[in-house]
Amino acid sequence: MVKATGSKTGRRKQRGADHQPLRDKLARELIGVCMATLKTYGLNDQRLAKLAAEAAAASSGNIDCATEVLAEAQRLADTTNKWVEDPAYRDVTGRPAVLSVRDAGGCSFAALAREFFPEWAVADVVTLGCKANVLERVGSDKVALLNSTVLFIGNSMPMLAYSIRTVQRFLCTAEFNRRVDSAVPEGWPDRTSFVKVSDDDFREFVRVFRPQISGLIEMSNRWLFQRSRLAKNRRKKKRVAGIQVFVFRE
Repeated sequence: MVKATGSKTGRRKQRGADHQPLRDKLARELIGVCMATLKTYGLNDQRLAKLAAEAAAASSGNIDCATEVLAEAQRLADTTNKWVEDPAYRDVTGRPAVLSVRDAGGCSFAALAREFFPEWAVADVVTLGCKANVLERVGSDKVALLNSTVLFIGNSMPMLAYSIRTVQRFLCTAEFNRRVDSAVPEGWPDRTSFVKVSDDDFREFVRVFRPQISGLIEMSNRWLFQRSRLAKNRRKKKRVAGIQVFVFRE
């Protein structure tokens, strides 16, 4: 006698049906977290409901507007990356050199501006860099690198666009990890540490780990930048990759 056991597809569908109530609850919570955050940007329930319906109807998941908002900051970050990582832009001590803003050829800030902001005047790129606190003027015709991190603190629209990109990146990692086997080496690294602490301890935690996080990001950026410049990789298809680290408090 042959006993019917059902197909693998049928069993998967049954498991999916079993998980539906829990999935729906978690999906509602994810939507609720996003809605609650968006309300802090001045959107009311009616407006959010309309935007949510429009988003549900468009299934592409693209973040074109967020990318456009962050485009100038990204180009400024690319400028400082090359300034930091390219040996031609370092001084004799190995640090990022003080650069001329004059278009005199060679490795100058004008050359960096032409590469990453070809349609901008060099003076406008200098102004953008000073506003973003990544560089400072030295005399009348030179600039020095202050830091290689473009900050959005205190600026709502870039911060919202940055949040969208961050959520998309995390969900991409989560989507990949939910489809791989349990073996750790196959998954993309994703770790979290959290403990209930006092206000004073939290401030101390931020103070202690700010330089550690900065160091980790700098090391990651340096490794990725150097790998992307290798001759064997120049013709290969590339996609954005890296790490993103932040301190949180619930």
